[in-house]
Amino acid sequence: MSSIEDRPPSNPPAPDTSRLVFGFAPSVEGDRTRQALVDLCRALGDAVGLDVAPMRVASYGALERALVEGRASFGWFPPVILARLELSGRVSPIAQCVRAGSAAYHACLIVPEHSPWKSVEEVHAARAAWVDRSSAAGYVFPRLLLAAHGVDPATAFQQESFVQSHAEVVRHVVNGLADVGATFASLSPAGKVLRGGWTEPDGSNPKPVHVLATFGPIPNDAMAVSTALAPDLRAALTRAALNTGATPTLRAALRHLFGADALAPVAEETYAELRALVTRALKSGVVLDG
Repeated sequence: MSSIEDRPPSNPPAPDTSRLVFGFAPSVEGDRTRQALVDLCRALGDAVGLDVAPMRVASYGALERALVEGRASFGWFPPVILARLELSGRVSPIAQCVRAGSAAYHACLIVPEHSPWKSVEEVHAARAAWVDRSSAAGYVFPRLLLAAHGVDPATAFQQESFVQSHAEVVRHVVNGLADVGATFASLSPAGKVLRGGWTEPDGSNPKPVHVLATFGPIPNDAMAVSTALAPDLRAALTRAALNTGATPTLRAALRHLFGADALAPVAEETYAELRALVTRALKSGVVLDG
C-alpha cells in the first residue's frame, strides 16, 4: 500500500476511516434539518458498517475546505464546486439529485417584467444581482451565457451584488434593486419553463419577471466522496446513497435536506460536459478560487 507521501499532490489527506464524516451546508437550519441529517447519516452508516457523523458547515466554501483538508470524507456539493474538486482529483461523484424527474436544470438571466431589455445583447451598464461566486445558475454559467452573446461580463455592469440566495436575486429584480439577475429554471423537453427561482416549487405563482435567455443543461448537485477513501468503501457508499429512498423517513430526509425526490446514478456524459464548462470558466476567470 502506498503512503500518503506517494500519492499525487492533488489528493486530499487520508481521512480517519474508523468513522466517516458527511459534510453539508444546509440552506435552512433547525430541529427538522438536524433530525433529517441524523436519519440520513445513520442509514448510510448502517449500510457501510461504519459510524457516519454529520458535519454542518456555514457555506459551500467551508465544505470544500473541509474536504480538501481531510476533515470531511464525503459530502453534498453544488455542481461548480464538485467539478472543480473533481478536476483536481480530490472527489468522485457517486449519486446525483433528481428533482421533478430530472437530474439537470438550466441557468437563466431574468429582468423585470416590463424591462426595456428583450435580449441578452442589450444588457449594458446594468445593476446585476448574483447568488454567490460558486453558484452554477446564480453566477458562473449566466456569465458564460453573456459572453456567448458577445457581452463582456467584466464590463457590462455598473454594479454587481452577491445576495446569497436565488430568492434574494428574484426579490432584487422584482423590487427594482437590480436590472438583471441570475437564477435557475427547469425546462420541459420542448424548452418551456416549468418552474424557476421566481415560482413556487410546482411552477405556480410566478413573480413578474421576463427570462432573457437560458443556459444548460447543468447537472443537479450531488453526493461525492473523497478519492482518499479506499475504492471498496467508495463503492459501498455509492450503493448506500442510491438506496436512500428505501423508506418514507429517508425520502422525507432527502426532500428536506436537498429538495430531492431521489438519488440516481451519475450520468457521466453530463458531468464530462460540466467539467469542460468549468475548465473554460476557470481559464476565463469567471470562476474564482477560494
